[in-house]
Amino acid sequence: MVIVMLGILSATALPKFFEKNTFAERAFFDDTLNALRYAQKLAVATHCDVMFSFDSNEYKLTRPASIDGCGVSTTLFPLNVIHPSTGEIYSWSEAGVDTSTVSIIFYANGSASLDSTVAVGIKNIKVVAKTGFVYAE
Repeated sequence: MVIVMLGILSATALPKFFEKNTFAERAFFDDTLNALRYAQKLAVATHCDVMFSFDSNEYKLTRPASIDGCGVSTTLFPLNVIHPSTGEIYSWSEAGVDTSTVSIIFYANGSASLDSTVAVGIKNIKVVAKTGFVYAE
């Protein structure tokens, strides 16, 4: 009986634990969630707007341009945000993961430009415009 149960378990459940796409999607979801939270915190800490843009399975954090890196433009965000731990551009792309297309600006007071739902695979991330609160749904 134990052998039969192990056979059924190995045939149905184990492939889900070892499928690469599942892990890649989860890692991309977690990193996207953290990037959104970081964008909001960075905007508050530096008193400068930060834009999170998500398009074609890639997200990126950018800032408006000016002499001090804290411009007043609400439409142009040409400066890349640098990742605090790697020193590289704060972006990531993951092929094979379905995502939504969205751009969210976090303001110096912590609020966001719009209420939005960011879809990463089958999971969603919510952003509350009034407070800038970011959470996994």
